[in-house]
Amino acid sequence: MKKAAACFLAAILLAALMTSCGRKNALADMSSAIVNTDVAEVRAVLWEGRTYVPFCVVSKLDCGEQIGCVDGDQDDRISEYKGYPVEEWLVSWLPADSGAILLKEESVTDIPEGLEAEYQ
Repeated sequence: MKKAAACFLAAILLAALMTSCGRKNALADMSSAIVNTDVAEVRAVLWEGRTYVPFCVVSKLDCGEQIGCVDGDQDDRISEYKGYPVEEWLVSWLPADSGAILLKEESVTDIPEGLEAEYQ
């Protein structure tokens, strides 16, 4: 009986491990670099040939699904922004902080209503 219970528990743990490792939405490994904007040097996020620069502070409530992390740091998280295209907008946040930074792809000129540049 103990052997059967141990086998059952092992099967459940193996299934859970396989499910978590085989996630459809694997997190992207993004990188960072220091870039010059018109105003200052800033830490930008680089992803799929695009450069995202800090735009303004937003609430963590504005974060959508987490899609990546920066420089291999699982705590340096990148999420979607309120349903806007990830090719244009991302949100950078840390679990320990209360706020988040909205990142704008550097070529974007169409700014959502209510947002104002704080870093550019």
